[in-house]
Amino acid sequence: NNPAIYTELEKKGAYLEKGLGDIFRKNGIAHSLNRVGSMISLYFSDDIVIDFETASKADIAMFNKMFHHLLNAGIYLPPSAFESWFLSDALTYDDLDKTLAAFESFFNTQ
Repeated sequence: NNPAIYTELEKKGAYLEKGLGDIFRKNGIAHSLNRVGSMISLYFSDDIVIDFETASKADIAMFNKMFHHLLNAGIYLPPSAFESWFLSDALTYDDLDKTLAAFESFFNTQ
């Protein structure tokens, strides 16, 4: 029993959100990140994504390229650009750093 688990998941979610945002801004990539606690979603879009209509305007081809790059790096995300990611408390900060490094390496291959 871990009553602090939601606080820990919130911190991990915020850590991933900040890291992703930093990477995308540094590389000039339009994006919209939505997060509540340990649930996060990413869209390659100039617009804030609030519903299916705005989500469907995102760059799905970019998501697909990044998904396969990450898969090759051992990072398994949901395969649809319209799915949310759910972080597990089993993920360590080392795991999150590995994930962020895989995202960063995507831009080095473009």
